[in-house]
Amino acid sequence: MKILLLLLISMSGFVLCANAADLKFSIADIPAALMKNANSIIRVHETTFEVIDINKSKETVHYAITLLNNKAADEAGIKVYYDKTSSVSYLKFRIYNALGMDITRSFKKLEVTDESAIDGGTLYSDDRCKDVSPVFAQYPVTIEYSYEEVSSLIFSYPSWAPLLSFNMSLQEASFTLITPKSLKPRFKEVNQVPAAIVTGNEKSDTYSWKVSNLAAIEQEPFSPPFYEMVPYLLLAPGHISYQKYDESFQDWNELGEFIAFLIRDRNTLPAETISKLNELVKNCPDRKSKIKAVYSYMQKHTRYIGVQIGIGGWQPIPADYVDKKGYGDCKGLVNYTKALLNAVGIPSCYTLVYAGRNASPLITDFPCNRFNHIILCVPGDTDSTWLECTSQQKAFGFLGSFTDNRDALLISENGGKLVRTPAYTIKQNTGNRKVTVNLNETGDASVKLTTWVKGLESENVEAVMYDSPEDQKRGFYKRSGLADSKINSLKYTLTGDYLPEGSEEADLFVPSFASKSSNRLFMPVVLPDRYNNIPAYTVTRINPVVINDSFIDCDTLEFSVPDGFAIEFIPENQVINSKFGDYSLSVEKSGDKLICIRSFSIRENRFPADEYMDFIAYLKKVSKSDQTKVVMVKRT
Repeated sequence: MKILLLLLISMSGFVLCANAADLKFSIADIPAALMKNANSIIRVHETTFEVIDINKSKETVHYAITLLNNKAADEAGIKVYYDKTSSVSYLKFRIYNALGMDITRSFKKLEVTDESAIDGGTLYSDDRCKDVSPVFAQYPVTIEYSYEEVSSLIFSYPSWAPLLSFNMSLQEASFTLITPKSLKPRFKEVNQVPAAIVTGNEKSDTYSWKVSNLAAIEQEPFSPPFYEMVPYLLLAPGHISYQKYDESFQDWNELGEFIAFLIRDRNTLPAETISKLNELVKNCPDRKSKIKAVYSYMQKHTRYIGVQIGIGGWQPIPADYVDKKGYGDCKGLVNYTKALLNAVGIPSCYTLVYAGRNASPLITDFPCNRFNHIILCVPGDTDSTWLECTSQQKAFGFLGSFTDNRDALLISENGGKLVRTPAYTIKQNTGNRKVTVNLNETGDASVKLTTWVKGLESENVEAVMYDSPEDQKRGFYKRSGLADSKINSLKYTLTGDYLPEGSEEADLFVPSFASKSSNRLFMPVVLPDRYNNIPAYTVTRINPVVINDSFIDCDTLEFSVPDGFAIEFIPENQVINSKFGDYSLSVEKSGDKLICIRSFSIRENRFPADEYMDFIAYLKKVSKSDQTKVVMVKRT
């Protein structure tokens, strides 16, 4: 093989001063099975995490990835984060072509940069990163990294996920954990991570995990989430020590005790603010109206800005600071709202959650820090009120898809316990639309469209509610499928607590709404923006079918027949019932008008792979029915 590589290099015009032994990461050394469905291949990923003492660690990483095409371009770079409790000892890189030749010197301007890790929504931060951001014009190409990071504070251990994304394969990866014998770690092997090989000496224990030859996973439509299909390893310390806190960490309650320690004595408010709050709520008729008044006060007097300082971003800035400055991150704003409620005699709970629309769930039997967001829970006698404190517009008591329906860690003075955030059901997530069409004899139409949405569906209105009129119009054109229309007016509203309701009202002129052929008009009974997400119809399916959202959409379309025309054809009523959802379409004459009613639902669920074609068949039947048209003919 190496002789062949030398021949290829010679034929390509390269001049070599070294032999084949100097070649590294040639694509010829990749097993054929790892090339299938792959855009990139991790050649090696070796991580060693050494716990030196209870609050000092060192992590070293050696990583090389081959990018086969430009679909993997985003995987070329690396960012190594650190803050005032940690430092990056070094970050090095080398670049190799397809044959394994070192071509690093060809990238003369590529270097390791040191920059702030803040984004546009962060005011200030201790977080920084070492960054390498290569851009490649030719593929395949391999980039190799090595770095070392030292930390002087340990609240959590790194997790290990050897395979990082769809369409990525892996040749070899290992993770090594070294700990003093006095500091026993906790770990959980998930999705067939092989059991640890444990060795040791008088002072320390070494735990090693290795995986190799993992084929790329092709992302299928309605696939299960990636984290369900790949091996990963969770690790956590068995003890936490910080300032006066020095306790065991074995369960969720003990993690909650540590968080409670971090937020303790950070809820002081100025006397003037406390007086304002009590004046604000004195006429409120009940407890929930008091909570709402305080929440509204917080929204009006603060804004979200990232403030990532202190101990690794774990501790909120004090409530009096937020009160004075009028800003904070999720930790600071939740802690501030908690202090505001406490000032009027209402207790609440700082709550940790992993946010994101389709975020990976907690592994509930392995307590560790796998959270990225803070929300507030206000317990009640019969139910709880949940508050998202980072939005100035979020409806009172409504979490939305960012943090709904998942486990969260509720913190009290006594520790922590897992609770479930609210889930919004199919009956709560609805969309209803009425369309009135005045059609003329050429097929052009004046269209008035009103859509009412509720629950999670209201987030579509929330997303555009506060955009500029120009941006709202651009978004409407893109979503509606009526790009040729002229918008005469466009209005959005959003109201309600706990389960908000929104509306979109549009007045349009739509040329050629009905297509004309000779003396006939063919008018659609369903607008083009309705559900048309039909993925490829494939016979072979590997993974289960996962439907993440439940909803019901109902449309009513009403139109008059233009003068001089008669109805020639009305489509038959359609009813499609399935385990995936239900659909119906009816078109009926009512006086001098036609009324078209369409209902379509999808139910959240999980189905075996062999039912994928049944699901696609359901969607295709819906799509076919949606294409039906009323036919009108001009009277002679």
